[in-house]
Amino acid sequence: MDWIPSKTLRTGTLVAALCLCGVLVVEPGSAHAQAIPEEVAEGVFWLKGLGSNVLAIPGPEGVILVDNGHSRNVESLNAQVAGLESGAVRFAINTHFHFDHVGASQSLGEAGATVVGHHNARERMMKEWVVPEWLDFRYAPVPPYPETGLPSITFDGGLTLHRNGHQIELVHYPLAHSGADVTVFLRDPNVLHTGDLYLSNGFPILDSYHGGTIDGLLTALGEILELIDDQTIVIPGHGPVSDRAGLAAYRTMLTVGRDRIAALISQGRTLEEIVEADPTAGLYAGDRSWLDPRLFIWTVFVDLSRGTS
Repeated sequence: MDWIPSKTLRTGTLVAALCLCGVLVVEPGSAHAQAIPEEVAEGVFWLKGLGSNVLAIPGPEGVILVDNGHSRNVESLNAQVAGLESGAVRFAINTHFHFDHVGASQSLGEAGATVVGHHNARERMMKEWVVPEWLDFRYAPVPPYPETGLPSITFDGGLTLHRNGHQIELVHYPLAHSGADVTVFLRDPNVLHTGDLYLSNGFPILDSYHGGTIDGLLTALGEILELIDDQTIVIPGHGPVSDRAGLAAYRTMLTVGRDRIAALISQGRTLEEIVEADPTAGLYAGDRSWLDPRLFIWTVFVDLSRGTS
């Protein structure tokens, strides 16, 4: 998501926010424009430095991408795809509609790739996307995408693709991080791309203004944990490659955070008072959350206060 701080924040948050709005093209700790794809399982590659984590599945039928990063990073994406030596991108799967994940969809579609996504993702991408300003964060509106950037294959509950020798299972989780979240699971190599249902580098943002809910997200994470095992390679929407244990710890962190925020709401606290109470304190085990935890507090507050949980 494209959060722009209007005041000075700590360096990690500022870099993250600027990256997501396109001022910068890489995330903290990611590779730069000349990144080299990393093989995370046989025949499955993690493409880096694109604004979000991108998975590539090359083979005799061309390249299949899961997410495609920010539009400003198309050149780097194309270079990394070319390095796989499997031809052009034939399918571009979108895990949801946030533009740091689908920014290259237009150029890929114009080049002949078939864009795949949930029905709600297409519907959302056809409209302008606006989120109100809050505190020292403002959100840059995203205009509608052209037809060439929209998913031309859509689905509701799930979809399975059989390409490049893989069974690629897409599953929709409603009202979670957004209203259009999809996981992509390759059973044979045991690799799962979660999109922004999971961030391995800190607290997330709920898109509470476009279908996101904290209880839906926690439900989705619980169902994903039932689906995978301890050997599953988990590719989060942002952050380092992870595993089932990391995903379980993330769900616990968000559950405790949700419960603390809900308790403060029940006491009649305002958003400002809840932020001041710092209900996320001590929950993240890493050095510093990539995104400011106040974004998590804000969007959970918006969700729970309107009675969607």
